Amino acid sequence: MKKINVSAPFTRVTCSPKGDIGVPGRTIVYSIESEVLQTTSGPIVFAGGETTMFEQVGWQLTPRDIFRHTVTGGEANVIVQKTVDGERTVVENTSKVKIGQAYEGEITFSLPKDNRIFGLGQHEKGVYDYRGQAEFLVQNNMKIPMPVFLCVGPQVNFAVVFDAGCLMTFEEHDGTARFTFDAVDRIDYYIVAGSSIDELIKGIRKLTGTAVMLPRWAFGYIQSRERYKTQADVLETAEEFLARGIPVSCIVQDWSTWEKGKWGSKYVDKERFPDIKSMITKLHDNDIAFMISIWPNPAIGCIDNTELAEAGGLFSNGTTYNAFDENARRIYWKQCEREWFNAGTDAWWCDSTEPFTPDWNGSVKKSCSERYELSKEAATKHIDARCANDYALVHAQGIYENQRAASSSKRVVNLTRSGSLSIQRYGAILWSGDINAKWDTLRSQIAEGLNMCASGIPYWTVDIGAFFTGSDRCWRAWSGSGDKETPWFWDGDYEDGNKDMGYRELYVRWLQYGTFMPIMRSHGTDTPREPWHFGQPGEKYYDTIVKYIKLRYRLLPYIYSLAGMVTREGYTMMRNLNFDFPGDPMACAISDSYMFGPAFLVCPVTYPMEYEAGSKAIQEPLLREVYLPSGGWYDFETKEYISGGRTISANAPVSTIPVYVRTGSIVPVSVKGDGEIDALEIYAGASSSFTLYFDNGRDYSYENGDYAAVTVTWDDESGKLYVKSIDGSYPFPQSLKTVIYHTNGTRSEREFTFVGYVV
Repeated sequence: MKKINVSAPFTRVTCSPKGDIGVPGRTIVYSIESEVLQTTSGPIVFAGGETTMFEQVGWQLTPRDIFRHTVTGGEANVIVQKTVDGERTVVENTSKVKIGQAYEGEITFSLPKDNRIFGLGQHEKGVYDYRGQAEFLVQNNMKIPMPVFLCVGPQVNFAVVFDAGCLMTFEEHDGTARFTFDAVDRIDYYIVAGSSIDELIKGIRKLTGTAVMLPRWAFGYIQSRERYKTQADVLETAEEFLARGIPVSCIVQDWSTWEKGKWGSKYVDKERFPDIKSMITKLHDNDIAFMISIWPNPAIGCIDNTELAEAGGLFSNGTTYNAFDENARRIYWKQCEREWFNAGTDAWWCDSTEPFTPDWNGSVKKSCSERYELSKEAATKHIDARCANDYALVHAQGIYENQRAASSSKRVVNLTRSGSLSIQRYGAILWSGDINAKWDTLRSQIAEGLNMCASGIPYWTVDIGAFFTGSDRCWRAWSGSGDKETPWFWDGDYEDGNKDMGYRELYVRWLQYGTFMPIMRSHGTDTPREPWHFGQPGEKYYDTIVKYIKLRYRLLPYIYSLAGMVTREGYTMMRNLNFDFPGDPMACAISDSYMFGPAFLVCPVTYPMEYEAGSKAIQEPLLREVYLPSGGWYDFETKEYISGGRTISANAPVSTIPVYVRTGSIVPVSVKGDGEIDALEIYAGASSSFTLYFDNGRDYSYENGDYAAVTVTWDDESGKLYVKSIDGSYPFPQSLKTVIYHTNGTRSEREFTFVGYVV
């Protein structure tokens, strides 16, 4: 048995029957010097010094052909299908053509039995720890697989990153983990070791690329729905936010901005959107950004489709553009640029970035294995099987690289439904797809988000309130059909949408959760999502929604400083409790609470207390059991000090989500509520440091040093705040009001001046 010491920062392992190492593939950004070539299927023990980490038990590769479908028999026989997930085309007269030779692969590992397994991206079942679980890694609506897992425990911590863009499966049982690969040239993986999960994530980012800064507005509140039908709808929505004094950072225009019959065209329907430049300018005049939905499949007959077809930039279905082709990406960007970007558009919503989704139909949900096989068959008709999971990644690459080439004055934002490792390099925000409105779904989303972030992806979000609110009745209203069976995924519990008091309660809880996520965005179908559709001022649900939107802006200086840490330090905002409390077994097992940065312990409420579906009143205790890890904590709502290392019954009326602040926390805030830093809050009881981050929030000048990272330290024993270091040249406030909360229940205030710092 071979024994190999894992070297810093990572070790590469290549399993190849030909004995070739090969260059890193699409996922891995940097090649590295530390390489191990394994040419036999014998076991390898990996160690960190004297400590055994895990064992590669064995691997095998079985030859297979790579095919792609091409049109045969003259012109394509195209069938257009109207689906819930957009318009799709099928070409009937295609045949398989061999384009290459590769392998099906399998590898097994023996893992420490007392470790937890995190990562693998975001899926649907709400799995928190993949010990004893199986998962199908295939891009699909509501599934974003990542070819990485973390093995975290009391003795060793490591991550394994597969340089693979194919469909994969994972299964773990009794300490043995097995991965299969649909199509690879070799099995190529990297081992990242570290003393903490933060070190593992830093290693993954070093391997796959630094997360770029998003613009500052992206961390505010984003309002969307399916859909605003006209330019007037967009502007009236913005005006209502302004009239009510509710802050909003971005309004999103969903699908169908094109002329009828021209699905996916990026030319605008001038009857409904007569002057998009004027519309966007009016939004900008009120500090509101604009995001537009774009699709990868322009309909046959529209100009976009013709341009791509003439350049050979379409797959054989005749509509989906080939994002793997650099020239096709360039043409696609020019189509985005000519009307939308030139009119001032700030962000792209790249929807349906897993463009072949055959399981997104039918009244009965198929098994996981059936869905996997269907998706594999559909995707690999058009995409090389070796990179069938990478479509969204190269699509994002095209948007990012071409926008940056066109203009350096605006940071790229791409809200995309799928992706893979390294997509953080391209200004991407991932979201969990078209989920349904159920309490169980809300609960599962917490665990899924934690695993996505533990996979190294920093910016992830959800449709606050879920995409599908109701079921049969909502489906019939949306589709205009009373005879078609309701699709399996259109399965929310609230047919009356926001008129149902049960949905109002669920929506409020979802929005509270969304307040403490990397990105806060409300969206969905069946019922409007703007705050005024949930009541009026003075009513509980409306007031709570507004309270938490405003809280988001109060915390924006803290959140933007976390974003600075993401880019500069490889940090993770949304953190399962293993990140910060690895020595606390109770904390490490919790899947429904998490840390939001170093300060906040967030405990979403995931069950009804006042209403069930149908506005049926219930009277459940307004309490939520919360485990506070060891140390000291403050109730964020009341500022009451509470000792940790125990479970408490937290007050949790609908107007409040239980959130606790760790002692020693330094939290920059916007007391005025405009998102601009004007104060520091310090929660005494321990010493700590925090890095405040400043830049212009708009462009990429931070890459050239036009930023300021100011690290401040709170010394609890002396009760003094110090500036430890200042990095960068961007101007920042020279003094701030400081509010100090004390463990005895008192508070004090003072002015803090940024002078006399020690570098």
